Amino acid sequence: MSATLNTVATQLFEAARCALGGDGAATQAHIARALVLLQSNLGPAPEAPQDVAGALSAWRAQRVASYIETNLSGTIRVRDLARLVGLSNSYFCHAFKRRYGLTVHVYLTCRRIEMAQQLMLSTTDSLSEIALSCGMSDQAHFTRAFRRVVGETPNRWRQSRRAALAGGIIRESAVLRGGRDDLPDQARL
Repeated sequence: MSATLNTVATQLFEAARCALGGDGAATQAHIARALVLLQSNLGPAPEAPQDVAGALSAWRAQRVASYIETNLSGTIRVRDLARLVGLSNSYFCHAFKRRYGLTVHVYLTCRRIEMAQQLMLSTTDSLSEIALSCGMSDQAHFTRAFRRVVGETPNRWRQSRRAALAGGIIRESAVLRGGRDDLPDQARL
């Protein structure tokens, strides 16, 4: 399963967890992020809001998404994204928001947090190392952004997911691979 589908599965898992906890706003936010990821990889549905006037075209969105995925661990500037698809900075920001419903900054932050979530479950790297490998400036910045997006600190999130995995409450493959059990043991936690 691709990394994006793993991230979508993680977002949907988080949505279910938030729904069980009674947090409707967080549930909707996780579902919205999952939909954004699916739409950027599979293309928009015919009646999708991306078809509205002024939205980033499909080929531009695909080029931007590829660039973001390739450079997620580094610095990504709006002017570089705009230049990549031949638009002015301001028009690009407007078109991006019309397509995804999020500003470029919020979208990048969400993608970095999703990447961090995967790393937190699949590696034993420290949170500082994960923060840097996800393009965050430092652990404090990472913690603030993570709490704003997910609703809890990275350490608490990691501990609760690992405890759930260790206790058998949830299957690790369902969290990381969307239910795939045919991977070798080395690919698991």
